[in-house]
Amino acid sequence: MPRIFAASYRFQLMALVIALILATQGVVASGQKPGTSIRTFESGGKQRTYVLHLPRTYRKKQKKLMPMVFMLHGSGGTGKGAASFYYDNWKNLADKEKFVAVFPDALGSPTRWKSWGGQPTADTKFLAALIDKLTAEFPIDKNRTFMTGHSSGGYMSFSFGAVHPEKVAAIGPVAGLYGGAKVPSVPLSVISFHGMADNVVGYESDLKSKAKFSGSRGAVESAAFFAHANGSTKSERKDIKKGRVHIDTWAKGKDNTQVVLYSLEGWGHRWPKLGSRSIAATELIWKFFKSHPRKWKARKKIKGKPKAKQGK
Repeated sequence: MPRIFAASYRFQLMALVIALILATQGVVASGQKPGTSIRTFESGGKQRTYVLHLPRTYRKKQKKLMPMVFMLHGSGGTGKGAASFYYDNWKNLADKEKFVAVFPDALGSPTRWKSWGGQPTADTKFLAALIDKLTAEFPIDKNRTFMTGHSSGGYMSFSFGAVHPEKVAAIGPVAGLYGGAKVPSVPLSVISFHGMADNVVGYESDLKSKAKFSGSRGAVESAAFFAHANGSTKSERKDIKKGRVHIDTWAKGKDNTQVVLYSLEGWGHRWPKLGSRSIAATELIWKFFKSHPRKWKARKKIKGKPKAKQGK
């Protein structure tokens, strides 16, 4: 075999071996194309799966950084389900607004996110590592990385925000609560939604709730915990939808943070969608995320733990 062909053959063989190695690690050597794909990622000795959606405008060599949104499914759900029309199709919104959408899978049967009240878990470590991996692989803006989720995913959004506030600029829990004592080490913006007739995850705390699941804090107290950690102790209420939707806002938090809670009268455990008694949660969450990038520019973590009062 002529030397030039032998060298070319060896080069192609080496490239193939490298590509196979990277593929087993969940890395695409040639660059991911726009659209939706199912990927794997090893974390904590386990092979984890997630759905990745790159907007149609994404180009391999683009220099402009993109926002990224993690959307977490509820108990018994999957990443594919979180990317579906049930949640008003985050993929379509990602194409329109030019952000990366990520839909990870929880483990278990039924699947459920392990969010132990602001304590580090295998799932918080997995999500943190996945954020790091994707920001290293793609042109993603670390100051515009966000997390939202429904039910179990809402609990995890709260918990992840407490454990890893440096990884996300804002969170958007839906039908989730926060029962932990850990205060975020840096200010964090929050937009939260909860049905006041939710009989799965109660709107009220344990003492008042008759729902299947509840916590030491209700929906208002969970939002207020993060607001007080930001240094914002006073909320203002606005009613819309003929008084059926109540909006509590804690403004002027440190580093331009804000906390907003939407309380929906007569609404159960479903994802809020536009209607006479509800609002379009997906669009409102993205609008909030878009206007609340991280402002603290990776400064040193706040020393000590600020006292965060419970209650409104």
